[in-house]
Amino acid sequence: MKYGEVRHYLFDVEMLRRRLLRPYFIDMGLTVGQGQPRILYELKKGGQMTQRELSDVCLIDVTTMSRTLDSNPECRRSWVIKLTKEGEIKADKVSDLFNMAQDVFCKNISEEELKSMCVTLEKIENNLNEAIKKQEQKD
Repeated sequence: MKYGEVRHYLFDVEMLRRRLLRPYFIDMGLTVGQGQPRILYELKKGGQMTQRELSDVCLIDVTTMSRTLDSNPECRRSWVIKLTKEGEIKADKVSDLFNMAQDVFCKNISEEELKSMCVTLEKIENNLNEAIKKQEQKD
């Protein structure tokens, strides 16, 4: 395997995933670049949370998160974020779309291949988390 192939495949797969889902999210009226689908998904999954918690789980900068959220107009500094009724409906659709994308990912891949891939990706994730922790300790 050539150096850089892993990075290449991970990047390409993520870009293709986004390309597949983007038209659906746009049809729903979501702003993809600001992470609205991920925000809805995480709120649906985790329930109400603070803006900081939501920012951390979505891997979105707090400032970007603040601009993305439609918070209480009487108090722009709302502490707890939760889905509205409309948000719950959109979050369900987002979840369905993420499941559809996963079905596309897994097509023609055996259970054994999926297990092996997940083990490898988990190792990559652990390596990255370890590197980030070391980096943060230096700062």
